[in-house]
Amino acid sequence: MVKYFSHHYNDINFFRFSVYHFGKNVQSVYAFVVDEVLIDTGQRHNRENVLMALQGKEIEKILLTHHHEDHSGNVNYLMNKFNIPAYAHPKAVDILKKGYKMSPLAKVMNGSVEKAILIPLDERPILTKNHQLFPIFTPGHCVDHYAYHEPNKGYLFSGDLYVADKIKYFGDYESMKEQIISLEKLVALDFDVLFCSHNPKTKNGKERLTSKLNGFKDFYQTVAHLHSKGLTENEIMKEMGRVENHFYKLVTMGKFCGVQMVKSVVRDLE
Repeated sequence: MVKYFSHHYNDINFFRFSVYHFGKNVQSVYAFVVDEVLIDTGQRHNRENVLMALQGKEIEKILLTHHHEDHSGNVNYLMNKFNIPAYAHPKAVDILKKGYKMSPLAKVMNGSVEKAILIPLDERPILTKNHQLFPIFTPGHCVDHYAYHEPNKGYLFSGDLYVADKIKYFGDYESMKEQIISLEKLVALDFDVLFCSHNPKTKNGKERLTSKLNGFKDFYQTVAHLHSKGLTENEIMKEMGRVENHFYKLVTMGKFCGVQMVKSVVRDLE
């Protein structure tokens, strides 16, 4: 089962697209409409809901925050249906041109991602009817991540750089060190509204993002200290009082779980 919910804040329309399996919400993601621009495209499983959400909207271009399936699942379809271009970081362009290789679990949860020919973005602003969107390269969650800053309105479209103040799990592709650098870049900006792709905050957004940054810094320093004492990754988890989600670890074959946060720090240290 899939669902979508419509929201708005000032002049921004945004939509939550959720996927349910066995009666539980296993994935929710947001897409944002800024004048004639659509930021991200939702999961393939929510395609019909994405179309319903966009009814009456005159979308002229698409911006992706990154290539992951919950953000790019409908980009090729929408480009062809509405005859519009889509833009992303050059690395995302390469990934989607070749075809994004997904795990079987990700395909079941969200649906597949079709190949797509996108246009690479640099960090020059994208001008819409009423806004300026500045792309900001913010790797760490993945290699091709862009956030989009609207300085005149105090908006930050942060992709997957926030999600929550406290994070319990990482993918095996993530770098905490790079995320810390990216978060430092973002909290230096002027904004209050945090249009996160999974957990939007329409007030005190900068404080929430700063809270995550400080938590990551503390985590990194603690892991580095314990690693220097010769503790293994699992011993570090235990010493820090972190509890592993063994279900996530099992179904993802260890690729998305709590210990991957520790491993990301250890990789950066070695």
